[in-house]
Amino acid sequence: MIGASKQRGVALIMVLLIVAIIAVLATSISGRNQIAVRRTINMAMYDQAYWYALSAEELARRVLKQDLDDSEGRVHLQQYWALSDVVLPADGGEIGGRISDLRSCFNLNALSQDPPKQPQGQAPKMSLAAQQFVALLENVGVDEFSAEQLAYRVKDYLDADSDTSSLGAEDAEYESRKVPYRAANTLMNDRSELRAVIGVPKELYQKLQPYVCVIPGNDSQVLNVNTIKPEQAALLAGMLLNKVSTSEAQSLIERRNHDGYDKIEDFWQQGSLTSIASQDDQLKSSMAISSKFFRLQAMAKVDDAVFRMDSVLHVIGGNKLEVLTRQYGGQD
Repeated sequence: MIGASKQRGVALIMVLLIVAIIAVLATSISGRNQIAVRRTINMAMYDQAYWYALSAEELARRVLKQDLDDSEGRVHLQQYWALSDVVLPADGGEIGGRISDLRSCFNLNALSQDPPKQPQGQAPKMSLAAQQFVALLENVGVDEFSAEQLAYRVKDYLDADSDTSSLGAEDAEYESRKVPYRAANTLMNDRSELRAVIGVPKELYQKLQPYVCVIPGNDSQVLNVNTIKPEQAALLAGMLLNKVSTSEAQSLIERRNHDGYDKIEDFWQQGSLTSIASQDDQLKSSMAISSKFFRLQAMAKVDDAVFRMDSVLHVIGGNKLEVLTRQYGGQD
């Protein structure tokens, strides 16, 4: 009887152990299933947010086309595209976005332009875009020598050759850094790439952010005087090679009609600009009242999932818009 009792006790213990193991396994499986379900739901929400962001891009293209059709190509801040921080409801979330004119900032890719050829024996001269960039740098507190040095360094970083400018930097300088890398030797796709250029600390980059941008695949610098804002007066003064002060540039912007200038000639008839226009045709060609490049900063939210996307839109024939680049996650 005693032996039988011991056997029943051992059997009971074994049963309890088996039940405990099964309970642990069941809990583990249940936990993993919950994680898998949550992961699937998250993926579905982010996937839906991604498609919502693409719908914001399509809406931006339609709005821009309509504005351009209605204004015969003129671009100004009273058009529908210029509405700030538009948020629209969507099934299970919302879609938001902001469009900015990439001709209301300084295109860093323009610094890749070669300087004009000078007669033999004369010192080399900077391109107009480089001179305008130097003037902008001076307006944000950079001394003249450092400003010129940075303009040359950006040019060397962008141009395809390995020839070092007088104040520039090429592969040898980049490869000698603590973490070595090489100059891009191609145009930038985003303004954040400016941080890779030697001599651009975080503080200077932050100062330049309101004034600079990048147009992928484009190396021209043209400023739309209809879309530049008063807080960007330092840029307008720089584009005019500081022949007007920052305060004068701000006054010019604030005196502009709400819907901008009908003709670029109207801009050049303002105050001291008349004499500037009569002396420099090349400078005149760097100003416009239109644009063919826009940046969309789209945001889509589905429940707790947030998806951000930056798109660069290019106006082509018939005021249709093509997407030049997309970047995910937001860049600012």
